[in-house]
Amino acid sequence: MTKITQSVGLSAGSFFRALFLALIFIAAPAAHADTNILAGNDLTVGATGQGVVVLQGLLSEMGYLNIPSSVPMGYFGSLTKSALARYQTSESVSPAVGYFGPVTKIRMHQQFASHNWLTMMGW
Repeated sequence: MTKITQSVGLSAGSFFRALFLALIFIAAPAAHADTNILAGNDLTVGATGQGVVVLQGLLSEMGYLNIPSSVPMGYFGSLTKSALARYQTSESVSPAVGYFGPVTKIRMHQQFASHNWLTMMGW
C-alpha cells in the first residue's frame, strides 16, 4: 500500500478517502452527470451546487482545502478559490487565479488519468 500511495502522492488515509468518494460516485450512476466536473461547467466564485461539492471534495482529499465543519460545502467562496489557486500553482497551471476552467480541467484530467482515477470515479 505504501508504494501505491507514494506513487500517487497521497497518504494512505487520503487514498482511502478518495477511493471511498469514488465508490460513492460509482454506486450512484444517476449522479454521474452531476459529478464529472471535468466535463461540466466552469466554476468560479459565487458558483453553487453538486459540481462545487465535488471540486471541494477533491481539493480537500488532495490536501489543498480545509473547510471548517461549521461551513457547508457547495458554495465556491474565497476558501475554495485559494485552494484551487494552490492546486493550480502546484500543477503549473497559469494563471493560478482560482478559476476552474478549461486549462485546469485539462491538467486535472491528465493528472487523474495518469493515476487511473478517471475510471475509478466513473468519468
